Amino acid sequence: MDAIGATTLIDRFYSGKPTLELTRIKEQWILGSFATRFNKYYATQLIWAFHHPPNTKRADFSVYGRDRSLVCDIEVTSVWSKPTVKNPKGYEDFSPYPIYRDPSDPTIAHIDINQRPKNQPYSTLKRVIEMHLRDDYPPYWLVIWDNEHGVSKPNLDELALLVGKILETKRQRGNLPPNLQQVWVFDENDPKARQVQ
Repeated sequence: MDAIGATTLIDRFYSGKPTLELTRIKEQWILGSFATRFNKYYATQLIWAFHHPPNTKRADFSVYGRDRSLVCDIEVTSVWSKPTVKNPKGYEDFSPYPIYRDPSDPTIAHIDINQRPKNQPYSTLKRVIEMHLRDDYPPYWLVIWDNEHGVSKPNLDELALLVGKILETKRQRGNLPPNLQQVWVFDENDPKARQVQ
């Protein structure tokens, strides 16, 4: 991230133009943020990881503990607000609420959360989950970073319930991969990740 610069990186996250490099950086950031939360509350420690290249029929990472033994494979993803325009170019195009620039400082954006959101929160959640369920992976965990702006935070208990309902529906239909071991959700506002039951 230091090489790109935090502001440039955030702009690129919201540009709607993912690259392999940007995806790699985002996946590594998500794993690091999750591991920080996980390690604070659980005895098993996620210490180091190997990032698998795309299209290898493996989850994004193999994660190891202090003794260098494999703890688990982890597939990471994120749920974002649905863009409000066809070709998003920045954060404003993802915000479900109206945004206006501060007249005295254009680098400051005001978000009017008292207005009704333009999109339903978590409208892409089912699709995001389905894109990351794999039958051909070895046993793995799915970790979901919540970057939805259309909800008030903290919200992880509600998100865990939504994810749980989607997974239960897939389980009842026989469409849940047998190698999916655990599912976790987390966001930047909560110090603890939530495991989906």
